[in-house]
Amino acid sequence: MTLAETPCTIDSGGLALEGRVPRGERPLAAVVMHPHPLYGGDMHNHVVAALCAAFAAAGASTLRFNFRGAGRSEGEHEGGAAETGDALAAAAWLRAEAPGTLLLAGYSFGALVAAAAAAEAGAAALLLASPPAGALALRDTIPTVMITGDADPIAPADALAALAGPGRRLVAVPGVDHGWWPGIEELEREARGFADFLLAR
Repeated sequence: MTLAETPCTIDSGGLALEGRVPRGERPLAAVVMHPHPLYGGDMHNHVVAALCAAFAAAGASTLRFNFRGAGRSEGEHEGGAAETGDALAAAAWLRAEAPGTLLLAGYSFGALVAAAAAAEAGAAALLLASPPAGALALRDTIPTVMITGDADPIAPADALAALAGPGRRLVAVPGVDHGWWPGIEELEREARGFADFLLAR
């Protein structure tokens, strides 16, 4: 699915962050966050693009953006805390542009940032793709889907299973490692299903 995205600029504490947004017709706004920028992660990552496409197919407005220091975004990478501020700025920007249920999503490092920002951002739900289990902190009150591959050494399914429970669902995709090559189609199906669930509530 090719999205008709519009470039946008988000202010995060005086830094200009680049982003792209397609506006949907249904009341769901999804912010999607990219993997670690020091390892080549940016908003053009194929997992980020797949998540945006899945949410947009459900009718949601989506926003993908580059954290500080990535791509054309100003500033420098700061290890996570400042990037949580970037996520909050992005969520506030999208909520102003596209009111509705707020969903935060992320891949790997982006999943950690999404989880860290969720409560303060007022997110109604989280979708976390390959979240590194050892650094993941979740709030009990936010419905969460965790998706990983059963061959992922960074986000191992058995470690994430210990975090699953009421309101937290774990999906382990057979034969998939941290890179999501292959497996991206299953990730898109799960993301679309979660978006449809949120819109039906």
